[in-house]
Amino acid sequence: MVLAWIVIGAAWLLNRDWFTYTRDAFSDLGGKGSCCPQLYNTGLIIVGLLLIAYGACATLLSRNKLETLGAGYIALAGVFLALIGVFPTGTRPHTFVSTWFFIQADLALTLLLTGQRRQGCRTPYNTTALLATLLAFPAAGLVEAIWGWPSAAVLETYGILVIDYAALTTWHCIAHRQTGHQ
Repeated sequence: MVLAWIVIGAAWLLNRDWFTYTRDAFSDLGGKGSCCPQLYNTGLIIVGLLLIAYGACATLLSRNKLETLGAGYIALAGVFLALIGVFPTGTRPHTFVSTWFFIQADLALTLLLTGQRRQGCRTPYNTTALLATLLAFPAAGLVEAIWGWPSAAVLETYGILVIDYAALTTWHCIAHRQTGHQ
């Protein structure tokens, strides 16, 4: 998670002369107008590979079918995140892989959090993270219908923050399970 924000921040800083948070999409930082698209795109590929590793680790530590399925989907979401770097903005598959990353990550974390609840991880964090993943897309649609998102980057920030919070919560449950504490 931290590396993803570092990549976004560094690319934004290097492109601050034209990138506008309330007008552009983060993917624009990896497009033809960017001074250094390879920084953003390679960064997303690396973060995607780390997400695949997290999914694999969570799969190995899973204790029920929902956890296993959710963890496997996390690894698959990592593939789609890496594909955003492979197919940057302006390429035909870009919109599909970037949209599917957010859908896949949200579905994966919903399943993993639900599986963890079945295993006894019923902390307030787990509950709020599960609600956040369940409501992420309806809430985004509601905001769009009522006010409209000012830009794709603002919407992406919302999606990334939901993913970050849910992922931290899943890690918390996994880590505390290993130590015997909840």
